[in-house]
Amino acid sequence: MRTIRRALPVAALVLTVVAAPAVANPLGPDEAHSPNAEDIRVAYWVMLLVAAVLAVVVLGALATALARFGERRGAQPPRETAERGQIARVAGALGVLAALVFVFGVVITESARKLEPSGPEGLSAAANRYAQVGVSGVPEPAPGSQEPPENAPLEINVIGQEWLWRFEYPGGEREDIAELFTYNELVVPVDTAVVLNIDSTDVNHRWFVPALGGQVDAIPGTISRTWFKADEVGRYPGQSTLFSGSGYPTMRAWVRVVTPAEYEAFIEQLGEDLSEAQAAVAEEANREAAGGTE
Repeated sequence: MRTIRRALPVAALVLTVVAAPAVANPLGPDEAHSPNAEDIRVAYWVMLLVAAVLAVVVLGALATALARFGERRGAQPPRETAERGQIARVAGALGVLAALVFVFGVVITESARKLEPSGPEGLSAAANRYAQVGVSGVPEPAPGSQEPPENAPLEINVIGQEWLWRFEYPGGEREDIAELFTYNELVVPVDTAVVLNIDSTDVNHRWFVPALGGQVDAIPGTISRTWFKADEVGRYPGQSTLFSGSGYPTMRAWVRVVTPAEYEAFIEQLGEDLSEAQAAVAEEANREAAGGTE
């Protein structure tokens, strides 16, 4: 027990040195900008603390044993047996630690999975901008109502394919285009709960934007769901972390977080741009068809 008491301050010092520059530390996760990402970051540092304490205690005990009981020239090493119940006390302490770690893991996992509502600075619920999905904590619509409930999340489809990401947005009121979409850069409003439905068209990929949450696999034929709520306007990089072929290193993604007004303007402009592009393609196809019949 004396060894453990001596080792604890050393473990605390080691953790302080490692964790002090947490934001820029290459050994730690990126700075979190979403509640679920913050949960993951907390879990990382807590487990690092547990590992550091255990490592220092074990190494300290080994060093103490070598110093006290190591054989010296011309002298017999001292012999010592464990006191009655000593092994049981150590095993009990490790068992309690394992139980605490397990409970902590369950609590932090449930916290990371539970969807938080949009904040006061986020995009307010509006028809055709939101939809309900099977994520923990999503509010249910009122009985008999087709309108989204207050603080409903913004739902966006994320589709991986070799080797890029396609993002499909709620389509609004437009009838001239089937859907609104972008590639590689996802645009979302700040302080708004965003639910991602993640899928793949070919092989397995992995969605990972460190500042906004954990890693989620994109598996063909299976919808994987995750969420985030960005707390700050900015552009956050991501990278697929699952090998999916020769072009895997280029499969990057960016999440651009804007104000709600900028998001609404972006959606309107995106609809106009896609409508114009679709009309131009149709016109060119008609021109080629007409030329082929002459």
